[in-house]
Amino acid sequence: MKDYLSEMRSFAAVIENGGFTQAAKVLGVSKGLISQHVKRLESELGAQLLFRSTRKVEPTEIGTTFLEYCQNITQSANAAFEAVEALRGEPVGTVRITVPVSFGEMFLDDIIVAFQRTHPRIQIEMELENTFRDLQSAHIDIAIRAGLTNDPEQVAIPLGQLSELVCASPVYWAKHPKPETPADLANHNCLLNFQYYKDGNWVFFSDDGAQSVPAIGNLRLNHYPLLRNAAIRGLGVARLPRYVALPAISEGLLETALDGYSSPLRPIYLVYPYQANLPVKNRLMIDFIRNWFIERPDLLETRTGSLRQSRSS
Repeated sequence: MKDYLSEMRSFAAVIENGGFTQAAKVLGVSKGLISQHVKRLESELGAQLLFRSTRKVEPTEIGTTFLEYCQNITQSANAAFEAVEALRGEPVGTVRITVPVSFGEMFLDDIIVAFQRTHPRIQIEMELENTFRDLQSAHIDIAIRAGLTNDPEQVAIPLGQLSELVCASPVYWAKHPKPETPADLANHNCLLNFQYYKDGNWVFFSDDGAQSVPAIGNLRLNHYPLLRNAAIRGLGVARLPRYVALPAISEGLLETALDGYSSPLRPIYLVYPYQANLPVKNRLMIDFIRNWFIERPDLLETRTGSLRQSRSS
């Protein structure tokens, strides 16, 4: 049997990139060559692989089955070259990462800078988004997520748990006495992240159990750094993740309240699709991110036995 690796790579690229033109750009070859490759495969298989129209290209039933094998063999070929490069001390390739927006803004820029100083030939593509995407169909190598999906094809490494602090500026506290109990928040302007608190309530835990109180105020956002900035400007009381609040607290821009109460914990995971042969570039990035958080235990809760309070987002 002839070697059809190039043809299989081209066919997979057509499906993954939505057409011949974009596939040609990604692979750096002509559109005509991509078309020849697909025709050659169809001739060899004696079956149509694609439905073509003026608007889109879709795989036939046979094409869908064949696509999985094309992707597997292409990934294996890429992994083989990357493994050899790694043995030579020169890991190469592109790692695609997706992270929640505020999380990426606070952490991933530092991580990427530090990582690329060590591995300058590895390219990083990072998407900031707050929605769960199917990693395999989106061709994403690594995701950082608050909570998990029930996907058995994914590997999840716990990084810690996200806890929150009740904060406001010293100027705000000078005008409004700090609350002594969660119920006292009724006398304050609460700045709410409506993405994580859709019911408008903040839950607190203490030795007396759980307590839910309404977070009523005149500003509702879905972006923690903006809520932090609003709190710094004295607009009200915000409930912020530790990693967002701590830098401002250390600079004296924010002060905490209700320190005797704890927040629900959201587990943070590093997630990646299971592969029998994980590419070296992916393994390097996964280990780097995990070790980065191990060295900074103040940013995420790492207490054991706290998952009973956790909730997925």
